[in-house]
Amino acid sequence: MEVPTNRPADRLAAALHRWNCRVDGTELRGGMSVVVPVRSADGSPLMIKLLDPQAARKEAIALRAFPPSASVRCEDAADDLGALLLERLTADSLAGHTVDDQITVQADLARRLAVADPGGIDHLSDNDGWLEHLSSLLRQRPRLLDRRTIDLARRTITDLDQDRTVTLTHGDLHAINVHADATGAWRALDPNPRVGTIAYESHTIILERSRFDDLVRAGSVELLHRLALFSEVAGVDRSSSALLCQARAVSSALYEHLQGNRTLAAHLRWMADALTPA
Repeated sequence: MEVPTNRPADRLAAALHRWNCRVDGTELRGGMSVVVPVRSADGSPLMIKLLDPQAARKEAIALRAFPPSASVRCEDAADDLGALLLERLTADSLAGHTVDDQITVQADLARRLAVADPGGIDHLSDNDGWLEHLSSLLRQRPRLLDRRTIDLARRTITDLDQDRTVTLTHGDLHAINVHADATGAWRALDPNPRVGTIAYESHTIILERSRFDDLVRAGSVELLHRLALFSEVAGVDRSSSALLCQARAVSSALYEHLQGNRTLAAHLRWMADALTPA
């Protein structure tokens, strides 16, 4: 079936035809994707995910490399459509569970997803894009953060080019991207994969916006507790987790401030400063 346009509806129709599926529920829209529940010809519950073709290729590579006990399965992929045919997990996500339980599950998944580089995935050590992004943000808001905080973030990002890690990291391991399967086991979905240290996940996991206000109120002792818990369960060096969490907080604080999200930017600035040694 030829795809007449690049409209999601046309791409979905082509994917349904190619995989002999029918729609089985309401579509879900994320920031960069559309996900539609479907049934295969034999009645199996699946999901079709539509996203940018390049992102779809990378996600398919990662999902096929990840162990199925820790990640949703990719049953098939259509590069020309930017479409993935995925196993359907339950709607029960990790969001809403206690903080320590969430971090423990997320960190354990980060550790289990750290499989050998399958090829075709960007490396964290190729850090020029991050440095350029940070420099661009700083040109627009040069005085939002202390120089000492900025300098530490720059050094951390620059030092990534020395990282020799050759395993995958999920890249976006929020609690809402962790769902239970039919057996109740927690598994990850929606990766934004990179090759590099899983300490990179620390920021995403510690930051969880649904619990960020509580973290700021609790203060730096709780921040360090969460970093220690993540690092212990994930099996990564605590100082590496703290440094990457700090660097990502710096970039995110600048970005969110420019987007007009001043409260979130202030929280991120607090995190960046709290993780910058005196």
